Amino acid sequence: MKQNPSYKGKWHAPLIDNPSYKGIWKPQDIPNPEYFELDKPDFNPIAAIGIEIWTMHDDIVYGNILFADD
Repeated sequence: MKQNPSYKGKWHAPLIDNPSYKGIWKPQDIPNPEYFELDKPDFNPIAAIGIEIWTMHDDIVYGNILFADD
């Protein structure tokens, strides 16, 4: 195979400086005076869980469903 004398390696797009760059984007914090966090939420015990899974094929079977809290 003949070598290409103009080959300079793998091509990468050139980087262009962005004069408007202000650093890594982060969402704006908007104060919410009505926000509160419960230290110990009081929920009723869970007695049952219902799962409804629809499929358009008869040969699909679901098994090994995992429920976790962490």
